[in-house]
Amino acid sequence: MSKEILQQFVSANKEFCAYAKAMKPEQLSHVPAPGEWSPAYVIHHMADSDAHFLVRFLNILSTDKPAIVPFDEEAFPTTLGYVGRNVAISIASIEAATAQLVDIFSNVSDEVWNRTGLHPERGELTASALLQLTLNHRVGHLEQLKK
Repeated sequence: MSKEILQQFVSANKEFCAYAKAMKPEQLSHVPAPGEWSPAYVIHHMADSDAHFLVRFLNILSTDKPAIVPFDEEAFPTTLGYVGRNVAISIASIEAATAQLVDIFSNVSDEVWNRTGLHPERGELTASALLQLTLNHRVGHLEQLKK
């Protein structure tokens, strides 16, 4: 099951990055409605959240029941300076984080997928469950990008 989730994550990542790379500059800066994110913001958010997810996985795989630290995605655009960031660098970051995640999970035993971390809101999560949440996050933002 976990390797299936990993393959789904890889597919969703490829689709997300292909879609992002195909966007024209004027599309990247378009804000669909007041208070919503432009495609560029969505891309930067994915790069930044992927960094968080990667650290979560590294901690779960190398530490016994580590704390999974949540992040405030609404603060990202301001605190991480989305205005003026380079979309190509964010896409490259997404691709690199995914490649690293796949490389790590392709070389672990099945029992490693059941290692857990403790999320303050969701409770105990296995690496497999966290990967499913990461996949859901990717798919949700892919749909947002397509709009």
